[in-house]
Amino acid sequence: MIFVKTFKGYEDRTAELDKAVNAWVLQHNPNVVSIRTALAHEPEGRARTGDLIYTIVYKADQPLPD
Repeated sequence: MIFVKTFKGYEDRTAELDKAVNAWVLQHNPNVVSIRTALAHEPEGRARTGDLIYTIVYKADQPLPD
């Protein structure tokens, strides 16, 4: 079956998000189909930064844990 795992972080803290994604991949060794990124940027927002989202599509018999 195909499953999706999503990670959310901030565009100005990509190292933290990369670390979380890499740790999950190393821990679970998923059969990755694709990895997509998206940036939701709100320049007029209080934080003046945007959300960065990684979506991992993978094949497995059941969803992998967090």
